Amino acid sequence: MNENTLPPDVVNAIVRDMDDPRFPSRITVFCDHCGHEHTGEYMVREGMTSTERLAVARKHLVENEGWEHTDDGDDFCPEHAGSGAKTT
Repeated sequence: MNENTLPPDVVNAIVRDMDDPRFPSRITVFCDHCGHEHTGEYMVREGMTSTERLAVARKHLVENEGWEHTDDGDDFCPEHAGSGAKTT
């Protein structure tokens, strides 16, 4: 199980543990081809930059939801992943 996408009961236990630096954060990723968006709750750590938090969401979407993230920063939903789609 990915430590950044946990079941609600585990999240509740983490939030109640004052020694655990993780907390839930709502993050939205947009498809750079069609604009489709995916919003989810991810466990992040205090001190993470917004770029690092976005990377948590991107990693989950690529590994579990069929999204694609390119080296130049583009994100593609499952419908457009692997199509070589680029924005114009």
